[in-house]
Amino acid sequence: MPSTVSTRHTPADLRSVMRRFPTGVTVLSSGDVDNAVAMTVNSFTSVSLDPPRVLVSVMRTARAHPVITSTRRLSIHLLAAHQGDVARLFASPDKPSGRRLGEYLTRSAEGHEILPGALASLSCEVEDDYAGGDHSLFLARVLHTTPGDSGHDALLFHQGALIPAATPRG
Repeated sequence: MPSTVSTRHTPADLRSVMRRFPTGVTVLSSGDVDNAVAMTVNSFTSVSLDPPRVLVSVMRTARAHPVITSTRRLSIHLLAAHQGDVARLFASPDKPSGRRLGEYLTRSAEGHEILPGALASLSCEVEDDYAGGDHSLFLARVLHTTPGDSGHDALLFHQGALIPAATPRG
């Protein structure tokens, strides 16, 4: 039984509740060389294995939003526990974009974007998008997966902190 009952439903209240739920941390990238963008995202989930579909939520005011809606392509990079600095970089207002983003991303032999050190990278094509308040929900078909080093734990976001998935919580 909760100790108090809240009748308020403000963004701050929801943020306070949701920070209690650990989520995986990813970097989303989109665009071509000149208009490339990337951002840290933790609102990402697998939707279907057959056919392969994922869903990602992006704030409508994010720099990446118009790039995703125009190109209809995106890549999701699943961050490893040692990539907290990468998560912070792509969450900052000074995150690299355009040609500078090429310093952080590489391409596979097939031309798919890869974030070195990530657990995996998924190349996707947006099939549909939905209004979700101040965010858009992008439903995307997975075109290609590039596994990374499976010897690392995932990076999680929990209680406002970036933590390794294997960290015991007390």
